[in-house]
Amino acid sequence: MIESRVQAAGLSLCVCRWSGGSGVPVLLLHGFLEQGAAWNGVGSRLARHLGRDVHAPDHRGHGRSDHVGRGGFYHFWNYVADVDALVAHLGGTVDLVGHSMGGTMASLFAGTRPEAVRRLVLVEGLGPPDLESRALSVARYFLDGHRRPPRHPVMASPEAAAQRMQRYNPALDDAEALRLASRILRPVEGGVTWAWDPLHRARNPYPFQQRLFVRFLEAITAPVLLVDGADSPFAAATDPSRREHLANAHHVEVPGAGHLLHHDQPEALAHVIGDFLAR
Repeated sequence: MIESRVQAAGLSLCVCRWSGGSGVPVLLLHGFLEQGAAWNGVGSRLARHLGRDVHAPDHRGHGRSDHVGRGGFYHFWNYVADVDALVAHLGGTVDLVGHSMGGTMASLFAGTRPEAVRRLVLVEGLGPPDLESRALSVARYFLDGHRRPPRHPVMASPEAAAQRMQRYNPALDDAEALRLASRILRPVEGGVTWAWDPLHRARNPYPFQQRLFVRFLEAITAPVLLVDGADSPFAAATDPSRREHLANAHHVEVPGAGHLLHHDQPEALAHVIGDFLAR
């Protein structure tokens, strides 16, 4: 895995790359509070299988990418604009893969720029629950977050950070957890803390609205592969009617996987994605 920097809207984004060769590049978008390097088990296999370069950015404020800075915020369409800049940097056409939040980003981008996406893979990426009915409470959470900005905990060591990561993802073995945790830590008095922006813990003021989201799904022209974990509560809670708004979609489940398929079953996930993108 090689890391490089790409400029997007004045921010420097860190991008992980697995070299495979020429052809349409593959762009992998990670989920909320993850990092591009979390795709390593999938990205390395895809590069070998497809013989094409595979790229995975740390989204703004995540991993090793720049934070928005004092007075800024992470509005969802800023992420999508970063995808637009990355696709342009990669030549204008990609095979696009998104997990969870990254899948929502990929859906919005593919609907807005259908000519830029050859094939689309959404790994548990058909959006979060509809929160339009809770718009007022979401707005209050946003204001509360500005009054009391969130902060990161201080942990004694990288090993302690790795153990914290494993609480949320038991599929990570000790070595992989330490590798991923060490990549996104910075030293502070008393130990280490996360390098990603704690502002991500604040609530976005705009609730997810399914009635708007499906309009972007309807505008997607690329063939779509929908991938869910067979044991995932996130997939079970996603409104299945959203699939009906995709004109050309195929759905598969990966056995033995929860929401974090790229950690639970990286080989199986890479096989499913690779076969679809090779067509």
